[in-house]
Amino acid sequence: MASLIDWDYLAALSGGDRDFEQELLQTFVEDAQLRLASLVAAVASGNLDQIKRDAHHLKGSSGNVGVTAIQNIAAQLEQQTTLAAAQPLVDELQQLYQAVVSEVAA
Repeated sequence: MASLIDWDYLAALSGGDRDFEQELLQTFVEDAQLRLASLVAAVASGNLDQIKRDAHHLKGSSGNVGVTAIQNIAAQLEQQTTLAAAQPLVDELQQLYQAVVSEVAA
């Protein structure tokens, strides 16, 4: 499977410092976990404003560390106007997040 992390982008960002790259990714993973939990709660409670805020934050943070698959889905989620459209995107974000966690841990 292809990497979900743009390692070239991350290397350029970190100046080739692998420890710093891991630190950035770990910070992203921890933050994304909180955002995803908030997204799940927002979908369950029907709070579209919170969904948009969390999606916007996740879009930015994933872009900052070169995880463009999450960035792209979060951007789509940010534009949703119904819960029915938001739910499958949140599900997809959770799957992508788990794949990134596995990759970071490897």
